[in-house]
Amino acid sequence: MEQVAVMQNIFFGRKISKIFDLKGSLRGRFTRQGNVEKEKKSSKKKNKHYRRSKSDNTTSDSDSFSSCDEDDDDTLSTSSGGIEKDEKATSNNADKGEKAEKSESISTLLDGDFLEFTNGRPLPLTDRAKAVFHMSILNDTLFLSIINVLDYSILVGIDEEKMELVVGIIDFMRQYDILKQMERVGKSLPMVVGSEAPTIIQPPLYKARFTNAMERYFMTVPSKWTTI
Repeated sequence: MEQVAVMQNIFFGRKISKIFDLKGSLRGRFTRQGNVEKEKKSSKKKNKHYRRSKSDNTTSDSDSFSSCDEDDDDTLSTSSGGIEKDEKATSNNADKGEKAEKSESISTLLDGDFLEFTNGRPLPLTDRAKAVFHMSILNDTLFLSIINVLDYSILVGIDEEKMELVVGIIDFMRQYDILKQMERVGKSLPMVVGSEAPTIIQPPLYKARFTNAMERYFMTVPSKWTTI
């Protein structure tokens, strides 16, 4: 018999630009999407550099451009019908492009992508938000550790409109049973000395690693109302 767990959609009604699934471990926690974004950024930089070099090589002065614009006023007014058709065509193409962008789903990034997004620095939070976030992490992970649950992660979404983080712990259904113990032993055998521990460890150790990672990923930014 199949079992289905229904969870609340914490991103409902939000304009989420980026989604991260954080476990507190960097072992195998990097997606291909991060490499794709790197390539896009590098290609944009190359295109900007090419456009700048191309504009530097032009020899036309500004007076010639302005005179052409003034002389073309009559031709633009007489051919307004054609211009309107072109504008409608371009607007339709723009609407199609916007619909296509909306239909594309946002890929979920991992710990390595998060550190790359923040350039290795913690993500700043207000003192109030950091206090609530820290207390929620401690309470939830303590409860999950007591009932012998591990392999959970925190889902982080960045809301661009409200400039807020939307967070929630997910994947808290896996208990540390005999299968997980065998998986931990199997992943630990090929490891060399000094390498990072596998993602599957005992629940108390998993809790400690998770909470320590959240302290590294997020930091408090004091304001004028912050008490010292």
